[in-house]
Amino acid sequence: MRCTRPVRLPCLSALVVAMFISACQPVAAPDPSADADTLATLADELWQRRLDNQPYARLMAGLPIEQLPDLSYEKAEEEAQFAQAVLDRLAAIDETALEHDDWLTWAVFKRDAETTVEGFQFYWYTNVLTPYSSAVAGLRQIFQSALLGSAEERAQYLDLLRQVPAYVNDVEMLARGNAESGFVVSAQNMPAVISLTRGSIQAADSGMFAAPDSRLAAVAGEESATGEAAEIEAFRSEMARIVDEEINPALESLAAYLETDYAEAAPDGVGLSQYELGDAYYRYLVRYHTTMDVTPAEVQAIGYEMIAEMKEAMTSIQAEIGFEGTFEEFREYIRGNPDYYPATPEEVGERIESAANSFYARVDEFFERKAEAPFAARRLNPALEASQTYGYYNPPMGDDPVGYYNFNGSKLEERSWINLKGLAYHELFPGHHFQINRVLEDESLPDARKAMFVTAYTEGWGSYATFLGLEAGMIEDPISQYGIYVLEIFLANRLVVDPGMNALGMSLEEARQHTRDNTFESDTQIGTETLRYSTDMPGQALGYQMGKRMLMQLRARAEDELGEGFDLRAFHEAVLRPGALPMTVLEQHIDWWIEQQRSGAE
Repeated sequence: MRCTRPVRLPCLSALVVAMFISACQPVAAPDPSADADTLATLADELWQRRLDNQPYARLMAGLPIEQLPDLSYEKAEEEAQFAQAVLDRLAAIDETALEHDDWLTWAVFKRDAETTVEGFQFYWYTNVLTPYSSAVAGLRQIFQSALLGSAEERAQYLDLLRQVPAYVNDVEMLARGNAESGFVVSAQNMPAVISLTRGSIQAADSGMFAAPDSRLAAVAGEESATGEAAEIEAFRSEMARIVDEEINPALESLAAYLETDYAEAAPDGVGLSQYELGDAYYRYLVRYHTTMDVTPAEVQAIGYEMIAEMKEAMTSIQAEIGFEGTFEEFREYIRGNPDYYPATPEEVGERIESAANSFYARVDEFFERKAEAPFAARRLNPALEASQTYGYYNPPMGDDPVGYYNFNGSKLEERSWINLKGLAYHELFPGHHFQINRVLEDESLPDARKAMFVTAYTEGWGSYATFLGLEAGMIEDPISQYGIYVLEIFLANRLVVDPGMNALGMSLEEARQHTRDNTFESDTQIGTETLRYSTDMPGQALGYQMGKRMLMQLRARAEDELGEGFDLRAFHEAVLRPGALPMTVLEQHIDWWIEQQRSGAE
């Protein structure tokens, strides 16, 4: 991998470099049906390229991963050409003549290609080191999802394992290229960066590459014992050799560089504005994650407004409970009452699953079609808990048909259960699990559309799902109703501190103090969250409330224009059926749907 610094390059986003097809000449379409055929061909080629380049896409498709991602600048440059070719092919299509579903596909592909082209200038700002963005930590999911039940699968595993040293070396070369270009992770997040890297240096039988007996084929009977047992022993031996002699030395080299030259260059401050291209990059990320044409200052103003509205609602619930003190006094009351805290990680999982299952029992009241995949909650890997505030959702993968919310089960004395119902709705049902698996199970959607991820749509739907639980009367006790707002004001606070730290001059401590003043999070959680916004994934946290806000606005528009003809189940179907859409495209889609509903009523 070469890491020479680019000069006056065309644009491509390193965040989405593996999404587009090989360069092709534009094809003039003589009629609408030919345009639709061209678009369908493009969709197939896009999906195949994703399968060729993205491990996550292969996991979702139930295919073995044969190649680790290419992080090199050369690969990003190649993808820039692919992205431009997509735009050329889309420009040759008369989108006004397409059927509506085909137009959605056209609009989604166009938006992705445009953001890819726009973002290339920021390639050297690609962050692969911090907890949520770590390329090394990302290997855990790849290797722990691999199947090991047959000799062929074990051979594939070893082939993939042999690629890890070069992959880790590429991570180091990218970090060196970042530093040469003036982009170094803030010193505030370096302890977590180094801890993650050092923590990955483990023996083969205990680290992220471990293959416990439960993942290997059982050796049953005397007849098979000699042959299969010998093959498995040879597999374990080779795996240990690769980890000990090749992978761990590469990780040691990366860790040593991060601890010395890289750490010495780390700035004390946080936020993107401290870097040469930081302001421009953050404005790009705001548009990328919200899929709206908004500025950092506009987002922050919305955040302040949301916080004020939520505090008013929370004060009303406090009065209903009979508490006469202030917002701050009620927060201290909750913190000081052990009855509001779970005793064990198992209790956390049980509360999350119970809330999601209760809502699922009423699925037909709110949705025309449901997802078939089962869901569950399980504890996050303890090695990751110190650097993550809550957790994350994983859809069904490989041979496991269950979608999991992986929750943080550490420091339970700091994690009240009062917001767990809202979290269950957001992550499992009717939030991420429901929305994602409805799309994955829909045979009518092109695979390339199923694999789309749009922060504002996906996270916005999760936040809308939390609101829906409150609106639907799923939460009868006032303290859990209050817990919904505890979660929602936490997400609204992001709209203030994320642009604050990255673009509007807010220091890390000012952001942390604002979070202390307006949320129920502990200092531990506030510490990881503010670093997530300012040094790990700037802009990503804006998608939650900005997306929910747009969904609420679109629903209000539909209710207003359709009057008594408005059907909530039909509206939800209109939002969910197409899969993840940029919010500007979703707005046009809902306007089209409103007209269809109106004309149908007539």
